[in-house]
Amino acid sequence: MQTDRSSLREVLVVEQNNPTLKRRWFESDYFDLFIWQDAGGAFVRFQLCYDVELNERALVWSDAEGFYHDGVDHGEGEPGDGRAKTPILVRDGKFDSGTVVPRFEREAAEMPADVRDFVLAKMRAHLIELHRQKMGRKRVRRERWQQRRPRFKASPRN
Repeated sequence: MQTDRSSLREVLVVEQNNPTLKRRWFESDYFDLFIWQDAGGAFVRFQLCYDVELNERALVWSDAEGFYHDGVDHGEGEPGDGRAKTPILVRDGKFDSGTVVPRFEREAAEMPADVRDFVLAKMRAHLIELHRQKMGRKRVRRERWQQRRPRFKASPRN
């Protein structure tokens, strides 16, 4: 009997090593989502690993640290020495949002809505922040003669 691995399914037996946090794990052929919740059920961290079988990377968010993106250094070792090193996560640049977000939306359709919606909202917020950082300035530069006049006068305070 073949199991459908094209959608994220929860792994029900997950090692819990922190008594103040509950760790959950959802997996598919393409994703591993690890999510941590506090005693009240609030999400405090997640690690969305993607392209896990070919070129694994991870988008990581925590309440304390915000976002970062990891790649995997597979530790090939020195040429000719015949020894491989243990793969480790390293800081990696670009988040492949054009592939990851739509695929996550499809594969997460059956998972608990609170988890799915939280991760999607955080990914979208991260993309908006990256866009803001890329854009640099907040306003278009205008010459003095191009400045807009306020449309409404502020009412005096009583």
